[in-house]
Amino acid sequence: MKKIFAIVIITITNLCFAQNVKNNELTNFGRINLGLHGLDASYEMLISKKIVWENSIGMGMGSSVYGSSVEYLFDFTKPTPYIKSELKYIYNTERRISKQKSILNNSGNYIGLQTKYSFGNNNHYKLNQTLLTEIHWGIQRNLGKKFLFNTHIGLGYITDFDSKDGHITPTVGLRFGYKMF
Repeated sequence: MKKIFAIVIITITNLCFAQNVKNNELTNFGRINLGLHGLDASYEMLISKKIVWENSIGMGMGSSVYGSSVEYLFDFTKPTPYIKSELKYIYNTERRISKQKSILNNSGNYIGLQTKYSFGNNNHYKLNQTLLTEIHWGIQRNLGKKFLFNTHIGLGYITDFDSKDGHITPTVGLRFGYKMF
């Protein structure tokens, strides 16, 4: 009886969350990511046929700005909480489809505008409250049906709310994701 009940619950859950998605459309989905910035949960929401809005909440790397230097630190024992929001313009969707390449999990090349607010963490090191606003070029690729790879490189401006300093800085991102729903 317990096995039948479990099968019914799993079937109903799959039907409720299933999407009728054409193979040539971008989609909405939630995922868990692990990368250079830390561990986060994010949701990609389709704004138009080529624009995706991704919002994340996570724990990981912290930062500080002092004068003309920016310090980044990832302390595994005391991670820094952060929130992140990014608009991605995926510009090569039609080309990927015409070459019969997959756009599963919003795969493609993109131009992104991202903001990341780090709440700071003064427990062990001096990691301040910072806001990083950046523009970057990136790629997102599916690795099977549920796994994703995402990387980007760009330029940003980081503002430190504790030291009242700001600085232009190069930016880089690398993460692997698992599609949850």
